[in-house]
Amino acid sequence: MNSSQHSDSSQLLSRIKKIGSTVFADVMDNQNTMDYRVKPVNFLEPLVGRVRTVSVPKGDNLLLHHAIYQAEPNDIIIVNGQSFTGAAYLGELMAGAAEALGIKGIIIDGLVRDKRELRQLNIQIYAKGFSPSGPSKEGPGSFDTTITCAGTIVSPYDFVIADQDGVVVVPQQNVEEIVEKAEKKLAYELNRLETINIYKKQNKQDKSDIEPKWLQDKLKKLNL
Repeated sequence: MNSSQHSDSSQLLSRIKKIGSTVFADVMDNQNTMDYRVKPVNFLEPLVGRVRTVSVPKGDNLLLHHAIYQAEPNDIIIVNGQSFTGAAYLGELMAGAAEALGIKGIIIDGLVRDKRELRQLNIQIYAKGFSPSGPSKEGPGSFDTTITCAGTIVSPYDFVIADQDGVVVVPQQNVEEIVEKAEKKLAYELNRLETINIYKKQNKQDKSDIEPKWLQDKLKKLNL
C-alpha cells in the first residue's frame, strides 16, 4: 500500500469510526451482521478496521496461530470456528502475543478461555462464550480466504465494525457507497434525537411534533 492509498484508507476508517454497528446494519438491510451471540469479551471502544480471515476445523487453532504471525499491525483477525462449543480457540497466551504484534482485535465464531486475563488486555476479543477446555493444533484450515463467520460472509480486507451491539462486516467493494449511506442515516438519527430532546425540554403536548414523517404513510397502507 503506497502513501496515498494509506491516507485514503485512514480517512475512510476515521469516517467509519464515527458510526455505530446498528447504523451500518440498517443501511445494509440487516445483511452482513454476525450471530447475536458474538459479543465483546473486553470492550474498550468500537473495534473498526480491515480484516484478515481464518478458517479452522472444529476445536483446532493451528491456523489461528499462523494468522497471528502473518497479519500486520492494526489488522483484525476473524475466525470461522463453526460455533464449536467443545473447546476454546484462544486464551491469554495467544491473545497476549497478538497484542504484542500490534493486532487490533480477534473475532471468533466459537469460545475462548482465560476470561479474567483477557479482560486485562488492550487487544479486543469477541467470542460466543467461554470454556476451560483447550484446542488441538493439528490443522488443516485456511488463511486469507473468503469464509463464513457466524452467518456472515467475510473476505480478506473487508471492513468490520464491532461494538457492544454486535459485529457487522462491510464488503470492501461497496465500502464507499455503504459509508455514504451510513453517514446520511446517522445525520437523520441525530436530527431525530435533537427533535425529541427539544420536545422533552419544552414539555410540548402535540405528539405529531416528534412522530416520524414516514409513520402515517406506512399505517395508511394497513388502513390504520
